[in-house]
Amino acid sequence: MSSLRALLTEGLRPGVYRWQSDRTTEQARLDVVGAGWDFVLLDTTAIHDKTGFLDLCATAFDLPRWFGRNWDALADSLSDRSTGEPEIILWAGLQHLLEHDHDTVDVALQIFTEDITNSGQLRVLVHEPTDAETPDLLSSLPVL
Repeated sequence: MSSLRALLTEGLRPGVYRWQSDRTTEQARLDVVGAGWDFVLLDTTAIHDKTGFLDLCATAFDLPRWFGRNWDALADSLSDRSTGEPEIILWAGLQHLLEHDHDTVDVALQIFTEDITNSGQLRVLVHEPTDAETPDLLSSLPVL
């Protein structure tokens, strides 16, 4: 059992966390599903802007066609998930998006953080390789 699976088995409070690991996204998915959680992958390694990020969210979270593709619509859609099962969102490639559009990353993190009190279903893990330098924007997030 990986430390991620053990952490999830013990329970993980809603929130946004830095997850420093060299495990692949597929290994993480297996750990999450094996611990009985729903898994959503946000891979922004090929995303450069807000539009791309919101399109990715629409697909990853299986949002309805009428999803407005703006920040308010994303926040509302996430808080509407309160009747669903707790989810682990693995955000891979954040550094790439941060290099192209700092504001998009900043606002997305704010929305995910605010969701802690709205739906209470999301646990967002920002995946960082163990040897990666932590961007200032993430330095205040707790590390798993």
